[in-house]
Amino acid sequence: MTQCDDRSQQDVDTLVRVCSQVAPPRDLQITDPGLLGSLDIEWKPPPDVQTFRDCTVKYKFEYCNTGDTDWKVIFTRKLKFRAGFDLSRTAEVKVQTLLEGRCTNGVELQSDWIYATFQVPLQGKLESQVQNFHCIYHDWEYLKCTWQPGLLAPRGAHYGLYYWYEGLGQAAQCDHYIQDHGLNVGCTLQNLSQAEYQDLNVCVNGSAAATLLRPLYTTLRLHNLAKPSPPRQLVVSMSAAEELHVAWRPPGGQTPPQCLEYEVEVAEDLGEAKAAWAAPVAPWPLGVSICAWTQSRRKAGAASVPPELSV
Repeated sequence: MTQCDDRSQQDVDTLVRVCSQVAPPRDLQITDPGLLGSLDIEWKPPPDVQTFRDCTVKYKFEYCNTGDTDWKVIFTRKLKFRAGFDLSRTAEVKVQTLLEGRCTNGVELQSDWIYATFQVPLQGKLESQVQNFHCIYHDWEYLKCTWQPGLLAPRGAHYGLYYWYEGLGQAAQCDHYIQDHGLNVGCTLQNLSQAEYQDLNVCVNGSAAATLLRPLYTTLRLHNLAKPSPPRQLVVSMSAAEELHVAWRPPGGQTPPQCLEYEVEVAEDLGEAKAAWAAPVAPWPLGVSICAWTQSRRKAGAASVPPELSV
Protein backbone atom coordinates (compact mmCIF):
# COMPACT_ATOMS: atom_id res chain seq x y z
CA MET A 1 0.00 0.00 0.00
CA THR A 2 1.58 3.28 -1.05
CA GLN A 3 -1.15 5.91 -0.76
CA CYS A 4 -1.02 8.02 2.39
CA ASP A 5 -4.65 9.17 2.34
CA ASP A 6 -6.16 5.90 3.51
CA ARG A 7 -8.08 7.16 6.53
CA SER A 8 -9.32 3.69 7.48
CA GLN A 9 -6.21 3.30 9.63
CA GLN A 10 -7.04 3.85 13.29
CA ASP A 11 -3.79 4.80 14.96
CA VAL A 12 -0.68 6.83 14.32
CA ASP A 13 1.65 3.82 14.37
CA THR A 14 -0.21 2.20 11.51
CA LEU A 15 -0.29 5.44 9.53
CA VAL A 16 3.45 5.92 10.02
CA ARG A 17 4.09 2.36 8.87
CA VAL A 18 1.92 2.82 5.76
CA CYS A 19 3.41 6.16 4.83
CA SER A 20 7.02 5.53 5.86
CA GLN A 21 8.04 4.74 2.32
CA VAL A 22 8.12 8.40 1.31
CA ALA A 23 10.21 8.55 -1.82
CA PRO A 24 13.12 10.99 -2.05
CA PRO A 25 13.35 13.65 -4.76
CA ARG A 26 14.81 12.64 -8.13
CA ASP A 27 17.49 13.84 -10.53
CA LEU A 28 19.42 16.15 -8.19
CA GLN A 29 21.69 18.33 -10.34
CA ILE A 30 24.18 21.14 -9.76
CA THR A 31 25.00 23.60 -12.54
CA ASP A 32 27.42 26.52 -12.68
CA PRO A 33 25.93 29.65 -14.30
CA GLY A 34 29.34 31.35 -14.26
CA LEU A 35 28.68 33.58 -11.24
CA LEU A 36 31.97 32.83 -9.45
CA GLY A 37 30.56 30.64 -6.71
CA SER A 38 26.78 30.90 -6.89
CA LEU A 39 25.57 27.51 -8.11
CA ASP A 40 22.09 26.44 -9.19
CA ILE A 41 20.72 23.28 -7.58
CA GLU A 42 17.51 21.68 -8.82
CA TRP A 43 15.65 18.40 -8.45
CA LYS A 44 12.41 16.71 -9.43
CA PRO A 45 9.63 15.68 -7.04
CA PRO A 46 9.21 12.05 -6.00
CA PRO A 47 7.31 9.97 -8.56
CA ASP A 48 4.29 9.38 -6.29
CA VAL A 49 3.88 12.99 -5.13
CA GLN A 50 0.38 13.21 -6.62
CA THR A 51 -0.84 10.48 -4.25
CA PHE A 52 -0.12 12.59 -1.19
CA ARG A 53 -3.53 14.25 -1.02
CA ASP A 54 -4.33 16.30 2.10
CA CYS A 55 -0.61 16.55 2.83
CA THR A 56 2.05 19.23 2.38
CA VAL A 57 5.12 18.14 0.43
CA LYS A 58 8.26 20.16 1.06
CA TYR A 59 11.99 19.57 0.92
CA LYS A 60 14.88 19.86 3.31
CA PHE A 61 17.94 21.08 1.42
CA GLU A 62 21.41 21.16 2.98
CA TYR A 63 24.68 22.31 1.45
CA CYS A 64 28.32 22.96 2.35
CA ASN A 65 31.86 22.87 1.03
CA THR A 66 34.08 19.89 1.72
CA GLY A 67 35.89 20.58 4.99
CA ASP A 68 33.13 22.74 6.53
CA THR A 69 32.05 21.75 10.02
CA ASP A 70 28.37 22.58 9.52
CA TRP A 71 25.77 22.22 6.80
CA LYS A 72 23.57 25.18 5.86
CA VAL A 73 19.91 24.17 6.01
CA ILE A 74 16.98 25.39 3.88
CA PHE A 75 13.33 24.28 3.99
CA THR A 76 11.45 24.93 0.75
CA ARG A 77 8.55 23.82 -1.41
CA LYS A 78 10.41 24.88 -4.54
CA LEU A 79 12.40 22.59 -6.80
CA LYS A 80 15.32 24.95 -7.42
CA PHE A 81 17.68 26.92 -5.22
CA ARG A 82 20.77 29.08 -5.76
CA ALA A 83 23.48 28.85 -3.11
CA GLY A 84 26.96 30.28 -2.64
CA PHE A 85 30.06 28.08 -2.50
CA ASP A 86 33.84 28.36 -2.42
CA LEU A 87 34.74 27.03 -5.85
CA SER A 88 38.24 26.14 -4.71
CA ARG A 89 36.64 23.27 -2.76
CA THR A 90 34.09 20.63 -3.63
CA ALA A 91 30.44 21.69 -3.26
CA GLU A 92 28.23 19.13 -1.53
CA VAL A 93 24.41 19.13 -1.45
CA LYS A 94 21.70 16.79 -0.24
CA VAL A 95 17.90 16.88 -0.38
CA GLN A 96 15.10 14.86 1.20
CA THR A 97 11.30 14.88 0.99
CA LEU A 98 9.23 15.96 4.00
CA LEU A 99 5.56 14.94 4.20
CA GLU A 100 3.07 16.15 6.78
CA GLY A 101 -0.69 16.67 7.02
CA ARG A 102 -3.97 14.82 7.37
CA CYS A 103 -2.66 11.90 5.37
CA THR A 104 -0.02 11.29 8.07
CA ASN A 105 -2.23 12.31 10.99
CA GLY A 106 0.07 15.30 11.58
CA VAL A 107 3.27 13.24 11.84
CA GLU A 108 6.15 14.55 9.73
CA LEU A 109 7.66 11.81 7.59
CA GLN A 110 11.09 12.04 5.97
CA SER A 111 12.49 10.27 2.96
CA ASP A 112 16.04 9.09 2.47
CA TRP A 113 18.57 11.68 1.30
CA ILE A 114 19.84 12.07 -2.24
CA TYR A 115 23.30 13.54 -2.77
CA ALA A 116 25.29 15.44 -5.38
CA THR A 117 28.69 17.12 -5.58
CA PHE A 118 30.30 19.69 -7.85
CA GLN A 119 33.95 20.57 -8.38
CA VAL A 120 35.42 23.15 -10.74
CA PRO A 121 38.45 21.66 -12.52
CA LEU A 122 41.33 23.44 -10.80
CA GLN A 123 44.32 24.30 -12.91
CA GLY A 124 47.86 25.02 -11.79
CA LYS A 125 49.52 24.40 -8.45
CA LEU A 126 48.20 26.00 -5.28
CA GLU A 127 51.44 27.98 -4.89
CA SER A 128 50.73 29.73 -8.22
CA GLN A 129 47.61 31.36 -6.74
CA VAL A 130 47.85 35.05 -5.81
CA GLN A 131 48.80 35.65 -2.19
CA ASN A 132 48.10 38.31 0.46
CA PHE A 133 44.72 39.17 -1.06
CA HIS A 134 43.26 42.05 0.95
CA CYS A 135 40.29 44.38 0.47
CA ILE A 136 39.05 47.58 2.19
CA TYR A 137 35.73 49.33 1.55
CA HIS A 138 36.77 52.99 1.94
CA ASP A 139 34.08 55.34 3.30
CA TRP A 140 31.39 53.10 1.80
CA GLU A 141 32.36 54.61 -1.56
CA TYR A 142 34.85 52.30 -3.23
CA LEU A 143 36.41 48.89 -2.70
CA LYS A 144 40.17 48.58 -3.02
CA CYS A 145 41.64 45.07 -3.30
CA THR A 146 45.34 44.26 -3.55
CA TRP A 147 47.36 41.09 -3.98
CA GLN A 148 50.83 39.77 -4.71
CA PRO A 149 51.83 37.25 -7.38
CA GLY A 150 51.85 33.60 -6.39
CA LEU A 151 55.11 32.04 -5.25
CA LEU A 152 55.29 29.87 -8.38
CA ALA A 153 53.92 32.49 -10.77
CA PRO A 154 56.44 33.36 -13.51
CA ARG A 155 57.61 36.90 -14.13
CA GLY A 156 55.18 38.84 -16.25
CA ALA A 157 52.09 36.85 -15.21
CA HIS A 158 48.90 38.72 -16.04
CA TYR A 159 46.13 38.87 -13.42
CA GLY A 160 42.48 39.86 -13.74
CA LEU A 161 39.78 40.38 -11.12
CA TYR A 162 36.17 39.37 -11.79
CA TYR A 163 33.16 39.92 -9.53
CA TRP A 164 29.44 39.28 -9.25
CA TYR A 165 26.61 40.05 -6.84
CA GLU A 166 22.84 39.56 -6.94
CA GLY A 167 21.51 42.12 -9.41
CA LEU A 168 24.28 41.78 -12.01
CA GLY A 169 23.24 39.82 -15.06
CA GLN A 170 26.66 38.19 -15.35
CA ALA A 171 30.14 38.36 -13.86
CA ALA A 172 32.01 41.60 -14.63
CA GLN A 173 35.71 42.38 -14.86
CA CYS A 174 37.51 45.14 -13.00
CA ASP A 175 37.96 48.21 -15.19
CA HIS A 176 40.38 50.11 -12.92
CA TYR A 177 43.48 48.08 -12.07
CA ILE A 178 46.31 49.08 -9.75
CA GLN A 179 49.62 48.35 -11.42
CA ASP A 180 53.23 47.91 -10.36
CA HIS A 181 55.76 47.98 -13.20
CA GLY A 182 53.01 47.20 -15.67
CA LEU A 183 51.57 44.24 -13.71
CA ASN A 184 48.10 44.17 -12.17
CA VAL A 185 48.48 43.98 -8.38
CA GLY A 186 45.12 45.38 -7.32
CA CYS A 187 41.74 46.71 -8.37
CA THR A 188 39.41 49.55 -7.40
CA LEU A 189 35.66 48.97 -7.71
CA GLN A 190 33.12 51.76 -7.39
CA ASN A 191 29.31 52.01 -7.46
CA LEU A 192 28.82 48.95 -5.25
CA SER A 193 25.87 50.23 -3.19
CA GLN A 194 23.67 47.42 -4.53
CA ALA A 195 26.21 44.88 -3.27
CA GLU A 196 26.07 46.08 0.34
CA TYR A 197 24.74 43.58 2.88
CA GLN A 198 24.94 40.68 0.46
CA ASP A 199 27.57 38.33 -0.92
CA LEU A 200 30.09 39.74 -3.37
CA ASN A 201 31.75 36.89 -5.26
CA VAL A 202 35.30 37.58 -6.42
CA CYS A 203 37.76 35.64 -8.55
CA VAL A 204 41.36 36.65 -9.26
CA ASN A 205 42.61 34.65 -12.21
CA GLY A 206 45.98 34.68 -13.86
CA SER A 207 47.59 33.70 -17.12
CA ALA A 208 51.17 33.13 -18.18
CA ALA A 209 52.82 31.97 -21.38
CA ALA A 210 53.84 28.47 -20.30
CA THR A 211 52.38 27.98 -16.81
CA LEU A 212 48.86 27.33 -15.57
CA LEU A 213 47.93 29.57 -12.62
CA ARG A 214 45.46 28.60 -9.88
CA PRO A 215 42.53 31.04 -9.60
CA LEU A 216 41.54 32.52 -6.24
CA TYR A 217 37.86 32.43 -5.27
CA THR A 218 36.48 34.34 -2.32
CA THR A 219 33.23 35.86 -1.06
CA LEU A 220 33.25 39.34 0.49
CA ARG A 221 30.80 41.23 2.69
CA LEU A 222 31.35 44.95 2.16
CA HIS A 223 30.00 46.10 5.53
CA ASN A 224 32.62 43.90 7.22
CA LEU A 225 35.40 45.60 5.22
CA ALA A 226 34.32 49.22 5.76
CA LYS A 227 36.97 51.70 6.88
CA PRO A 228 35.89 55.28 7.65
CA SER A 229 38.06 58.36 7.21
CA PRO A 230 39.27 60.35 10.25
CA PRO A 231 36.94 62.95 11.76
CA ARG A 232 37.28 66.47 10.33
CA GLN A 233 38.00 69.88 11.84
CA LEU A 234 39.29 68.75 15.22
CA VAL A 235 39.25 71.62 17.73
CA VAL A 236 40.73 71.38 21.26
CA SER A 237 40.15 74.15 23.81
CA MET A 238 40.29 74.77 27.56
CA SER A 239 37.44 76.56 29.29
CA ALA A 240 37.75 79.09 32.09
CA ALA A 241 36.62 76.31 34.44
CA GLU A 242 39.70 74.32 33.39
CA GLU A 243 37.63 71.81 31.41
CA LEU A 244 39.04 70.33 28.24
CA HIS A 245 36.71 70.55 25.24
CA VAL A 246 37.28 68.47 22.11
CA ALA A 247 35.03 68.94 19.09
CA TRP A 248 35.05 67.56 15.55
CA ARG A 249 32.88 67.00 12.53
CA PRO A 250 31.95 63.60 11.11
CA PRO A 251 34.21 62.12 8.43
CA GLY A 252 33.39 62.54 4.78
CA GLY A 253 32.16 59.74 2.60
CA GLN A 254 28.99 57.69 2.58
CA THR A 255 29.38 55.76 5.84
CA PRO A 256 25.93 55.65 7.52
CA PRO A 257 26.05 57.83 10.68
CA GLN A 258 24.48 55.08 12.77
CA CYS A 259 27.45 52.85 11.90
CA LEU A 260 30.02 55.22 13.41
CA GLU A 261 31.30 55.72 16.90
CA TYR A 262 34.21 57.90 18.03
CA GLU A 263 37.19 57.40 20.29
CA VAL A 264 39.13 60.24 21.91
CA GLU A 265 42.56 59.74 23.44
CA VAL A 266 44.57 62.40 25.28
CA ALA A 267 48.08 62.72 26.70
CA GLU A 268 49.92 65.35 28.68
CA ASP A 269 52.97 66.88 27.05
CA LEU A 270 55.58 67.03 29.82
CA GLY A 271 58.51 68.12 27.71
CA GLU A 272 60.60 65.22 26.52
CA ALA A 273 58.39 62.70 28.31
CA LYS A 274 54.71 62.12 27.68
CA ALA A 275 52.16 60.71 30.06
CA ALA A 276 50.53 57.42 29.23
CA TRP A 277 47.36 57.47 27.16
CA ALA A 278 44.27 57.99 29.25
CA ALA A 279 40.57 58.56 28.78
CA PRO A 280 39.50 62.23 28.83
CA VAL A 281 39.37 63.52 32.39
CA ALA A 282 38.36 67.01 33.57
CA PRO A 283 39.40 69.36 34.99
CA TRP A 284 42.89 69.63 33.51
CA PRO A 285 45.46 71.85 35.29
CA LEU A 286 46.22 75.18 33.69
CA GLY A 287 49.57 75.51 31.99
CA VAL A 288 49.64 71.90 30.83
CA SER A 289 49.79 71.37 27.08
CA ILE A 290 47.28 68.77 25.92
CA CYS A 291 47.56 66.66 22.78
CA ALA A 292 44.34 65.03 21.60
CA TRP A 293 43.71 62.35 19.00
CA THR A 294 40.32 61.35 17.70
CA GLN A 295 39.36 58.56 15.39
CA SER A 296 36.15 57.39 13.79
CA ARG A 297 35.48 53.70 13.61
CA ARG A 298 32.74 51.27 12.77
CA LYS A 299 30.59 50.00 15.56
CA ALA A 300 31.34 46.49 16.70
CA GLY A 301 30.76 44.04 13.89
CA ALA A 302 32.47 41.13 12.23
CA ALA A 303 35.89 41.71 10.71
CA SER A 304 37.68 44.78 12.04
CA VAL A 305 39.52 47.29 9.85
CA PRO A 306 41.86 49.66 11.71
CA PRO A 307 40.65 53.27 11.48
CA GLU A 308 42.83 56.28 10.82
CA LEU A 309 43.66 58.99 13.33
CA SER A 310 42.93 62.71 13.24
CA VAL A 311 45.35 64.90 15.15
